[in-house]
Amino acid sequence: MPKSKPLKIIIDTNLWISFVISHKLDIIDSLLFSFKARLLFSSELIDEIQETIAKPRLKKYFGVNGIEVMLSKFEPFTDLVEVESTVLICRDPKDNFLLALAKDGKADYLLTGDLDLLELKKFGRAKIVTIATFLEITKNH
Repeated sequence: MPKSKPLKIIIDTNLWISFVISHKLDIIDSLLFSFKARLLFSSELIDEIQETIAKPRLKKYFGVNGIEVMLSKFEPFTDLVEVESTVLICRDPKDNFLLALAKDGKADYLLTGDLDLLELKKFGRAKIVTIATFLEITKNH
């Protein structure tokens, strides 16, 4: 039986923040271990996470090195993608970088709570879904 390739997953900033604030990073652990998934990051995604956690209302949830701690936890399952594509199709132009990451990283899924992205449903090979939908789709795998 051929070995299945790991799923390539992008997790939007809004979900990373939600996981940390609600102490539910274990959801990501189960994704990584159950599906042998790879998390795709780009410098733009890391920058957006850093900018978001630096906001005064969120600082209390993250230590001084919040992003570094989070990324180091998942480093064995992470691929840093050098994005070269330009994508201009999202109704919120600030989200286009995630679609470019999905394209260049050959992502299978983009997990988000952002309605501007969710309305697209799919971009290239990447299905754009909520975490709940993703867990439902993959629960029998």
